[in-house]
This record gives sequence, structure tokens and C-alpha cells, in this order.
Amino acid sequence: MPNINTKAHVLVRDGFTCRYCNARLYLAQAVKVLAVHRPGSIDWDPHWRSEPLKSSGATVDHIIPEDEGGYDTFDNLVASCVVCNSRKGKGERSISPQSSERSWDGGSSIFLALAPTYEGRLSKEDEKWKRALEREGMRPDIEAIQERINIILFLNPSNDDASV
Repeated sequence: MPNINTKAHVLVRDGFTCRYCNARLYLAQAVKVLAVHRPGSIDWDPHWRSEPLKSSGATVDHIIPEDEGGYDTFDNLVASCVVCNSRKGKGERSISPQSSERSWDGGSSIFLALAPTYEGRLSKEDEKWKRALEREGMRPDIEAIQERINIILFLNPSNDDASV
């Protein structure tokens, strides 16, 4: 199983987009910190069992599974939604080319912007994700944070009730 640094690299490289179905992916840590920041706005489930984010949870998948000799190398790992990653089985799956679009960050900028406010509530894994995303060049986007929060909450960005 790849470590957090490897997962962060693959997710950033693939633009937080599922390489199988091209769905936008959501970083679990962003959803978690947003649920703390705006209680009741979103259901946080660390195992992605509840919708609407269940289908778009950011995971990393082995192209060649480990049990078939695949390794945790960048060329054998792709960003994947929970749904596509759970479709295991022998045989080739169609992999979309990497997107050159990098405007979607899976909520990383939300996580990085809000994490310092909730340091006491972050797990060791959250802290590792924070460091890994920073090493990958991800930065909080303070100017666009409300717009990014609204995207995750599936709200209209012009909704004044959705302010931070």
C-alpha cells in the first residue's frame, strides 16, 4: 500500500481526477476539516460510506494489482474514485490520459487553509497529509476559499448564507 507522500504525489499529478471515469475527487481531509468548520453542513465519514461524496472520494489505485506483481511506483498508480477503485478484477481497465487541467485541487486548499485553525483536532495522518500536500506545492487559496467550500458543499457560490 502506498504511503501518504506517494498518494499525495499521484493525486496532485492526476489533478484530483479519477483516471478511469474522469470524476472530480475530494480529499478526505478537506471534507473532514470542513465538517468541523461548518458543523451540520456535510456528513464526515472517514470510510466514504455516505453520499454525496462517497462516489468521489480520492483514492489511489494500482494499475497492476499488488497480488499480480504490481508495485507502489508512480507509473503503476493512478488517482481513482472509490467506485472505480472498488471495481477489482482481472483484466485491463481503460485509463484516461492525464488531464492538463489543474484548477481542481480536491479541496486541498480548503484543508491547508483551515487546518491551522483546528490543529488540536487533526490526527497524525491529517498532519502527514498536510506536510505531503505542501511538499507537492499545494497552497491554501484564501481568496477563493469560499468558492471552493461551496463546490464541496454543492452550493451556489452566490449564496450569502454559505459564507465562511
